[in-house]
Amino acid sequence: MRFDLALFELRLFKSRTAAQEAIERGDARLNGGPVKPSHALKPGDRVTVAHGDRARTYEVLGLPRRGLGKEAARALVREIGEA
Repeated sequence: MRFDLALFELRLFKSRTAAQEAIERGDARLNGGPVKPSHALKPGDRVTVAHGDRARTYEVLGLPRRGLGKEAARALVREIGEA
């Protein structure tokens, strides 16, 4: 699944566009490094999302499907902590 779409479907961003913009700014990273929005995401990957001066890191436990509810989507990631 595309990185930008997965960030939106996992409810880490309110829209796919917001996820794409964060990726392009470097505020959303995959496994510690910058990637393009089209990069593939898979279970076991680590996603770091920066919001202002705070950054949180998540481990992807499973890939979401479209239309998944917020609680079910959030169950597919495990917060590792603040980076």
